[in-house]
Amino acid sequence: MERTWRPTTAGILTIIAGAIGMGRGGFMFVLAGLIGRVRAFIPELTDLIRRWAGVFIPGTIDIPSIIERVISISSTVLIVIGAVSLTFGIIALVGGIQAIRRRAWGLALAGSILALPSSFILGLLSIIFVSTGKKEFAKP
Repeated sequence: MERTWRPTTAGILTIIAGAIGMGRGGFMFVLAGLIGRVRAFIPELTDLIRRWAGVFIPGTIDIPSIIERVISISSTVLIVIGAVSLTFGIIALVGGIQAIRRRAWGLALAGSILALPSSFILGLLSIIFVSTGKKEFAKP
């Protein structure tokens, strides 16, 4: 079987996209932690909002509880996005390694597909290269 550049290139592109996804996941975790620390500033934020938009906000609205809910929801969403991005990045990284080694075609293809959210162009190119180089992968 002739060895072409396709699986190697796919593997490199998938690894790069996986690293981007893992970095994005880590960044989301850090951002969620920083947003969680905003809770300490709720009194100051309440005063700022009342001064800035006091005319539009009736006095019966409980601004601190609204801020608390927004912070809680934002942190949760960022943690979920971070976990998904980190997981996709790890699978893409492993799939890229398998593509370079020309082993486990299914895992290489799955890694390429999961590289799409991290970097659409790199993921798309790696899917094409893994698919066209399928014959070069070891048979189980």
